[in-house]
Amino acid sequence: MTTSRYPSRETREGAKRLAASLGTGYHARGRKTIGELAGLARRTGEREILVVEERAGRPFLVALIEVNSAGGWRWAGKAGFDGYAGKREHRGRV
Repeated sequence: MTTSRYPSRETREGAKRLAASLGTGYHARGRKTIGELAGLARRTGEREILVVEERAGRPFLVALIEVNSAGGWRWAGKAGFDGYAGKREHRGRV
């Protein structure tokens, strides 16, 4: 799990809480591109990346990226995120 680039502190904290509740790791994105994140995921055996995106400085949605064994990736779905009330509104395949 990671965040969009240059996230607010609230978004980083929300992503870390979500990662902990799902039992997955959190990786600071920094300047990494999606391709670089996909390569890291593939090397560590992960097949999906969750990216917490923000709106107005707060966590807004979680995007799912599927990573294939050849190093390719694709956007696979999105889900709304309310990191403060612990609710998730499902949209798409996430």
